[in-house]
Amino acid sequence: MNIKEFAAYLDKLENTTKRLEITSILKDMISEMSTNEVDKGIYLSLGLLKAQFENPKFNIAEKMMVRVLEFAYKPGKERLAGLFADKGDLGDVALEVAGDTKGDGLSLTDVYNELIELAAIEGSGSQEKKVSKLSSLLIKMDKLSAKYVVRIVLGTTRLGFTELTVIDALNSLIQGDKLTKAKIEGKYNMHPDIGVIAKKIKDSGLKGLDEVVMEIGVPIEPQRCQRLSDPVEIIEKMGCVSAEFKFDGTRVQVHMDRNKPIKSTTSDQNSLFGDNEELKGASVFVKTYTRNLEDSTYQYPDIAEAAIVQLDAESVILDGEAVGYDKNTGDFLPFQEIMQRKRKHNVTEYALDIPLKYFAFDILMLNGKPLVNETLEKRREILSKIIKPGKVIELSRNFVTDKPEELSEFFEESKTKSLEGLVVKKPDAQYQAGARSFAWIKYKKADEALLDDTIDVVILGYYHGRGGRARFGMGGFLTAVYDKATDTFKTITKVGSGLTDEQFVSLRERLDKIKIDKKPAKADVDKFFDVNVWVAPKIVVEVGADELSKSANHTAGYALRFPRMIKIREDRRPEDATSLEEIKSIYKNQKRGSY
Repeated sequence: MNIKEFAAYLDKLENTTKRLEITSILKDMISEMSTNEVDKGIYLSLGLLKAQFENPKFNIAEKMMVRVLEFAYKPGKERLAGLFADKGDLGDVALEVAGDTKGDGLSLTDVYNELIELAAIEGSGSQEKKVSKLSSLLIKMDKLSAKYVVRIVLGTTRLGFTELTVIDALNSLIQGDKLTKAKIEGKYNMHPDIGVIAKKIKDSGLKGLDEVVMEIGVPIEPQRCQRLSDPVEIIEKMGCVSAEFKFDGTRVQVHMDRNKPIKSTTSDQNSLFGDNEELKGASVFVKTYTRNLEDSTYQYPDIAEAAIVQLDAESVILDGEAVGYDKNTGDFLPFQEIMQRKRKHNVTEYALDIPLKYFAFDILMLNGKPLVNETLEKRREILSKIIKPGKVIELSRNFVTDKPEELSEFFEESKTKSLEGLVVKKPDAQYQAGARSFAWIKYKKADEALLDDTIDVVILGYYHGRGGRARFGMGGFLTAVYDKATDTFKTITKVGSGLTDEQFVSLRERLDKIKIDKKPAKADVDKFFDVNVWVAPKIVVEVGADELSKSANHTAGYALRFPRMIKIREDRRPEDATSLEEIKSIYKNQKRGSY
């Protein structure tokens, strides 16, 4: 397939919001692609170069892309600036200023390989090299192709579908039914690389999936929880249960293999282990991944080091929770403190100031053998035998019971430790990758009205939607509380749930009527939360949340956990929003846990 034909498919996808039409277009596109290019086409249509967990970054922002377009097409700075101001999308600008090149001789694979090389450029003079390489590529292709390549590089493709839609298309391609779709989705959850899945099906049909297996270095879609708030209902629904403390941490999947080749350089490997001379030069593959399947290894050098030292295994995949704690008091810290590592360059030093505990609660693979089909009881038994004593990795404590009153007592114990509550699991259940079922239930303080009252916040701007929300033009919005002392609005949370599809569209249309070209003068916003569209601080909304915690990123100094919109407060002026002093008062009534 040449790049011009590929761009035509992307254009069809952009011009419909109907799921069935999107699925049909994807099926036709996959059908037209060769086996060797189908993975590349799928990645690019999703705005990626590889699967999410290993996708390289272009590190090209709008300012540099303007330079690329100027260098490639020479439209003149004033015209380029005017078009960008008018269209607000550099892909559309490229469509306008590109030449009349036919682009018939440029294949999809050619462009993909060029983009892989582009993303790999780094070091001294990298910006100039990227501008030169990308501009040279753009002038070889037609206008429509240039539009989508610009968007792919900027990460603004937004065609309104996700990997799950691709699974629907693949199922349609092989004329499958609900059972075949479930098999494809099950394989994807165990090996979430949609390019690999598509290539196997394209080559050998459903039988090709037999070659797709669990693998160290390929994160597994984590199992998720349902919610119940009554111990009697929990026991009635689940029978005998295994309950564990729920920590205010972050989900981390650990992959370690003492025999797997390391792709990173020795210096990269050494940088993980700080001053630990014993581990420097160690040829051990170790990675950590977030619940969103992102590689987080360099945020958690302490977990990576502990995996090598504390795990009695040749290879292993663990599921668990990372929790930061105060090294002087032992008290657990809000999960936002851990998230600070994402922005720190000197993570190793930061890890010394805010150390972690990694509470392992599941084992998914051991020494090359998948364990997901074993019962939870069996998996925990295996897990307990491979963790050596140490400062970082611990087996998460559990309590087995079939009595509601005992479950309630264990829940009360979690409250005395100021923990979030419990995760209650069926001991005889297999690990259900990617599923949200009643095999795991979240029994939290929040379900007992932890945050007793709602909070009124002011909307400062919104973020463009991604995936399924792309068609709404908004995926979430940034909100703030009012600080009377400084007469400013200080950010406290981003909100992206609690609205129906229609409400998303309606609110975005309402916000567009008050959009402005820069941050509101009275808004105090960390650049970490820069929005795609700023609005005048006029609309007040009521939000609920599970909990209020301290934040080093939000300028209010606090953040709402799991916020959801309840309604627009037409009766509130912006200055009538919840005040910063009220937020401080709410927080004072909450404690941090220790264990």
